Amino acid sequence: MKKIIISLMSVIFAVAFSACDDDNNLPDVQPSDQGTVTDSEGNTYAWVRIGNLLWTTSNAANGPLMDDYRYFDNVEYKNAFSKSQKKWLQQEYHPAYGNLMSWDDAMESAPEGWRVPTDQDWQELERILGMENSAATGWRGENGVGLRMQDKDSGCRLGLQLGGFMTAIPSGFAWFDMKLDFTGEYGAYWTSSLDDSALDHKTAWYRKVHCSNGGVDRVSGRCDKLMAVRWCKNAM
Repeated sequence: MKKIIISLMSVIFAVAFSACDDDNNLPDVQPSDQGTVTDSEGNTYAWVRIGNLLWTTSNAANGPLMDDYRYFDNVEYKNAFSKSQKKWLQQEYHPAYGNLMSWDDAMESAPEGWRVPTDQDWQELERILGMENSAATGWRGENGVGLRMQDKDSGCRLGLQLGGFMTAIPSGFAWFDMKLDFTGEYGAYWTSSLDDSALDHKTAWYRKVHCSNGGVDRVSGRCDKLMAVRWCKNAM
């Protein structure tokens, strides 16, 4: 029995050290340039250069405000937020996390010369940060790439934020409610790339990061979800 316990402990330590080694073996990516950009509403954002792309380092704050979002419940349009919820959004959420947008609104948000990153733009970023299977779907780069993307004051300084996302959830027999979920736990970010595999509704690829999961989720979802937006631009 003692030999079995010692053997099991050896395996556990080996896995633990392997995980640490994987994380330590990620490339030390530092921005090669930085600056600021201002949107059409006067909001200013910092950006960093990673590889051949410039990336904004905070979530877009422009576009139609999520506070005013209305959804159709198969009978009429309803406000997604009450007055007290709107006050919380204006005073606490927006200053910390920016705005959440539908895919269509996200495509209209970027300042002149900038764009919402494509799925390929995200994959290029992930490869630079040390992900080997960037083209796979689901959670990839569990060795710490997702956590590195959240670093604000060190490393790549991309600072992905955990502002959650809004999606339709069943609420009764024949209608759906829109709910803001997972604030402080997940961050979800649109790409500009549509996923043509869904036949019944328009879907697009997006990225999702978690507060403790080291990976990055590559998945597609309905374009009427509300998610965070970052912009990128080809370096000159």
